[in-house]
Amino acid sequence: MSSVRPIWLVLVLLTLIGGGASGYHWLEGWNWSDSVYMTLMVLTTVGFNEVHQLSRPGEYFTDVLMVAGIGLMLYLLTVLAESALRGVVDPQRARRRKERRVKMLKGHTLVCGYGQVGEAVCAALKQAGRSVVVIDTDAERLAYASAHGLQVLGGDATDEEVLKRAGVERAGALVSVIHSDPANLYVVLSARGLVPELKIIARASDESAARKMRRAGASEVVNPYQLSGNRIARLMIAPHLARFLSSDLDSSHFTVREGAVPSGYVGKTIEQFGQDSGALVVAIWRDNQALRARPQEVLLSTDTLLLAGTAAEVAGVGS
Repeated sequence: MSSVRPIWLVLVLLTLIGGGASGYHWLEGWNWSDSVYMTLMVLTTVGFNEVHQLSRPGEYFTDVLMVAGIGLMLYLLTVLAESALRGVVDPQRARRRKERRVKMLKGHTLVCGYGQVGEAVCAALKQAGRSVVVIDTDAERLAYASAHGLQVLGGDATDEEVLKRAGVERAGALVSVIHSDPANLYVVLSARGLVPELKIIARASDESAARKMRRAGASEVVNPYQLSGNRIARLMIAPHLARFLSSDLDSSHFTVREGAVPSGYVGKTIEQFGQDSGALVVAIWRDNQALRARPQEVLLSTDTLLLAGTAAEVAGVGS
């Protein structure tokens, strides 16, 4: 039944209407307008009175037309219901629908691997308003990510074709946090080969793996175990500083943020920027190093500002 195309059903319906109208026209001698009207009433089983009194052959013809109409309508409803259900549960259609949505994205972030680290990364990116596409081989993890409002794509992220389907050429960044150093290394190699300028952040379990990933083209490499250990130690040694350097202070009352220099402040001093915005410039990132924020330091268009202040005070700085 599912192989029957809707166009054929429409043609059958039009044929019935044409045949019914022709039958009434020739059997009863009615004009075409009355014949079509009577045919539509019979096929749709509306139940209005006849347009004109029917002859015996006309009654027989109406009986046949009515049975054909009821059968066709039931068949149409069955096909439509089956088509709608298939659109919901058919894995192939669902996959194509998801891929069409992914094709519409640009500047999004690909997150390869949706384990505990990947889930945390996606949650933070989503909170920041970034578009995310999750790539994973585990159907349950993908379903969980999809239920949380994320675009998902099933497949092996080490495969270049999967990365292309996820729109790596249009992506703004890629994060590879698969629980396997070799897999993350392959993802970095594949992504860097496809998009030389792409920002790539990879997870590594030790320094040896981190060095390989940097050589393979990773922009940044993160060891989650080392980060966790450092964070715990800082909380023991300097808890207030640790909270300041973490995202714990991100709220409407106080937040830390980095962003590009607003175009209106290029060529102006840090003091002028601070007076107008109310935000505190903690440091300037320039030429791959952090500089102390001196009040009379002139801001350049290539600078990145490290700011602290309320959400309203830092809102005007582009990320």
